[in-house]
Amino acid sequence: MNPILDLWQQSTFIWSKGGILMPVLAMLSLYTFYIAFDIWFRLHNIVPKDLQSFPREKWDAFKGGGCINQIIHYCLADQQDAKETQRRFEQIRKTDTSYLNRRLKFLLVLAAASPLVGLLGTVSGMLRTFDGLTMQDNYKMDLIASGISEALVTTQTGLLIAIPALAFSHLLKRKKKDWLHCLNRLEIISLKQIRLTNTSE
Repeated sequence: MNPILDLWQQSTFIWSKGGILMPVLAMLSLYTFYIAFDIWFRLHNIVPKDLQSFPREKWDAFKGGGCINQIIHYCLADQQDAKETQRRFEQIRKTDTSYLNRRLKFLLVLAAASPLVGLLGTVSGMLRTFDGLTMQDNYKMDLIASGISEALVTTQTGLLIAIPALAFSHLLKRKKKDWLHCLNRLEIISLKQIRLTNTSE
């Protein structure tokens, strides 16, 4: 049997058992991991792999690409003024820290919302189950079974969204620290170059 077709059939079966909150959980999942991967690619493309081996003179040797070069050219616009260079590095540090903190907090909010939406599905499923218990006709067991399925599937889906998102947020926090460490190293190297230029003159 085709494994892709089998996976699709199982997915559609679980989707149908999850009830009306499954589209909400699907949209929440897509948006959560869009935010997570947006932060990941933003940091992954600019943080050098080896933070301890910064080139002293050739900025093009950075594996971070154009972003680091732009920062260097911006901060070293006035190569004679160490205070202005420090001010510009601090400006970039504050801007990036503020942006990353906002995105990470929003990611944590989305991750925390997922099990809560799953819990709402649990309550909805249990109410449906209790409605089935009060019935006397032949559809009683079908309604009870569908209510229990909705309660379990939505809870499981919410947790399957929240757990990887929380793990991802922890990884992104480490990436953010690496980027701030990278900026600090760049600032130290830049200030050393300014001092060397001033002393040589």
